[in-house]
Order: sequence, then structure tokens, then C-alpha cells
Amino acid sequence: MSTEMSTEIRAESLTIAFKHWQNLAVGTVLMAVSAYLTISARSFITTTTTQLQGWAMLVIAGYGFASALYLGLSTLSGHSPLPQALLGVIDHFKGFIVAGIFYAVGYFLLNIETSALPASQALSQALSLIIGGALFLVAAVIAVASAFTPRKK
Repeated sequence: MSTEMSTEIRAESLTIAFKHWQNLAVGTVLMAVSAYLTISARSFITTTTTQLQGWAMLVIAGYGFASALYLGLSTLSGHSPLPQALLGVIDHFKGFIVAGIFYAVGYFLLNIETSALPASQALSQALSLIIGGALFLVAAVIAVASAFTPRKK
């Protein structure tokens, strides 16, 4: 009996998630754009030169990351139809900009700063990974929390 019940619950959750597949599709495109901008920004930001364009690209990529998570999770919250979910992305502009900043700094620490540190500085590398991971996680938490926050009217 419990196996049958858990199967029904999982199937129902997937049905709900894919009911508004448009949200998932737009979120997927935003996640791809975010990944492209993140990869492109690496050439602008190095340990010797940190150009403003690279940081702007990372913050925009972070905004896209938060928006993509919001759209994906909106299928499970009360903001399901795509027009309503897109309005939510605009409503949470300030929060997603903050998420974008956390994303940018987290990415810098995880992928640029850590790789630039010499192997002899293992403690510094570990701290950079931990702090960068924490900042990246905060960006994700902002997006998740926003998806389950009632929209302002």
C-alpha cells in the first residue's frame, strides 16, 4: 500500500510540474543564456585584470540563473501560468539582482580565484571553495524563496 501511494504522489508531482511546460521551456532558455554569459565572462575576468564587462556579464548571468530557477519552480507554486510567472520575475527584480551579485562573486571564488591560487595554499583554496559555494547557494536560495513568495499586487 505505501509503495502504491508514493508512486502516485511522485506521478502527481511530475504532472503538476509539466502542466505548465512553457515555464520550464523559458527557464531552460534562460539557464542556457546564463551558462553562456558565465563562460564568456571568464575571458574578461582574470586574476590580473578584472574588467567591468566581465562582472556585469556575471551579474546578468546570475539574474538569468535566478530567473530560470524561479520559472522552473513556479510550476510547483501558485504562480504557474507563464504570463503570471514572467510578472513575478519583474516583481522580484531587486532580489534577483542581489542573487546575481552573489552568483558573480561565488563564481569568481569557485572558478577563477581558486584555480589561480598555488597548490601550496590548500587552506586558501579550500576557503575560497567554501565561501564561493556558500555565495552560489545563497543565490539559489533567493530564487527558490522567491518562487514560493506570494506576488505583490
